[in-house]
Amino acid sequence: MVLRSACGRKMAFRAIRRTAFMLLLMLSVTVYIAFHDLLIPNQTKLAPKYVYTAGQESHNLAEYIQLSSRNDTWSRPSTPWTPFSLSNCTFGLPLYYAPCVAQRLPKQVLYAEELIYPAFEIRQPYFATLDHRAQWRRAVASINDRGVLQANNWLVYKGQSGQNFVFENVTYLSPKLYDRWSDDACMAKLGSSEGIQPFDVSEVLARPNPPRIYNTALVALSPESYAFQHHLDRITHIIAQGSHLSYGRETPYVITGRQGNGFVKQLWKGLGFDDEHVLYRTRKDILAERMIFSCRTVLVHPWLSLKTLEAFGIDYMKPSATRNKILYMSRSDRHIHTRNAGRRVLNEPELLNAIEAHLAERGKGEEVVIFSEGMLDDVPNFFKWCNENVMAVIGPHGGAMYHHRWAARGTLVIEMMPTSYTSMAIYEEASVLSQTYAALVVEPSSQGGTNMIIDPEHVVSLLRRHLGIPMQRPHHLFEEDPDDDDDDDDSHLAEDPLRISYQWGGKELGV
Repeated sequence: MVLRSACGRKMAFRAIRRTAFMLLLMLSVTVYIAFHDLLIPNQTKLAPKYVYTAGQESHNLAEYIQLSSRNDTWSRPSTPWTPFSLSNCTFGLPLYYAPCVAQRLPKQVLYAEELIYPAFEIRQPYFATLDHRAQWRRAVASINDRGVLQANNWLVYKGQSGQNFVFENVTYLSPKLYDRWSDDACMAKLGSSEGIQPFDVSEVLARPNPPRIYNTALVALSPESYAFQHHLDRITHIIAQGSHLSYGRETPYVITGRQGNGFVKQLWKGLGFDDEHVLYRTRKDILAERMIFSCRTVLVHPWLSLKTLEAFGIDYMKPSATRNKILYMSRSDRHIHTRNAGRRVLNEPELLNAIEAHLAERGKGEEVVIFSEGMLDDVPNFFKWCNENVMAVIGPHGGAMYHHRWAARGTLVIEMMPTSYTSMAIYEEASVLSQTYAALVVEPSSQGGTNMIIDPEHVVSLLRRHLGIPMQRPHHLFEEDPDDDDDDDDSHLAEDPLRISYQWGGKELGV
């Protein structure tokens, strides 16, 4: 009896001790949550005032997308790929995310957001031979820092983030050099806003000859920003990622590098910036009431590429009954200006004859059009022509191949590259734009060179398999019933080379 009583007291004591421990643990968590800012170094200063608004309009990315999608005459293909925006430094948010970084910067931050880009996958190219495939798979290792080839022959891009900041009353300090390739350049790993410093408004206005203070400026720098290739793959991304931060206001001024050619100037105009609003390679410091810094943006993502098309007014989903042109991009024509020599197809006449013979055999009224720089005299008209007429783009790797972007979804893109000069740029962009991409990767015609001899039959075999094959419609994750497609047989259609990447699957998720 005594033993039983002692055991009962012992069990009661253990229960009380467990209860006390749980209460203490809960109290500790509550205190930590309530005062976590005090426990984190460099978090004791007042949070920045996020007040960047135009009237009653919000500049939060999600709300902007909803606002800007209203009353559109055509849907926005970029919307399903919109990154998730985090604009408050809440408990658990990494200290290197933009809203938390903003609390430590020595300048006034009006708005800061971390953009979490949705993961995606693109299919490896189509090939004419197994040797081309093997050569390409060796070359694709060069982009492992952003896209990793899986065993299922799809490249996965995940873990990508971007950052946007809007600073108040700051000066952009003119750099000694523009357009340089470096680790701290815009969109590079170590790119930073250290060149943007605060200024005292009253002190500036009190000067005998005060400098101009711009209302809104946007930093849009990149290596070789004057070259249209890098304007397209970098500058447009910086603009697209930060564009919603100037919504509802006057056109911001853009701080950029050296002035490009006439085509690049027309690209600026297409993005909404006339000559007056583009500040080229300025040697003076730029003062602004508001400065948008969106340099931390990613190089490859469907949202950025599709938003760029939308900015230029290109509907890549638009049907057209006149798509019967094969646009060939020559590097052999002496009238074509190339920034880099080489990568010429030495047997180009033979190749073009084979392509034209195949088109005649098809008997569908299709024809080869050789690209010329004169087509770029009227950029909007060229974009429209490509969008409505081009069904395939063929050529050796080079700047001219970038014009595949203006063609419609499902366009066939065939790129020829020597093993001595491989690039994934056209492949990645064509794939995120849901264009059917094929690659020929061959040994150069001479040791150490970059010119090529292309087997015409290899190109013709790709045309036989892929030319004119309509593409499956895109599969979005919302506003669509997964059951709608159950009875649709689309096996005869070309596979979309772009898809969502997510670790979970199943019918109820829609992936």
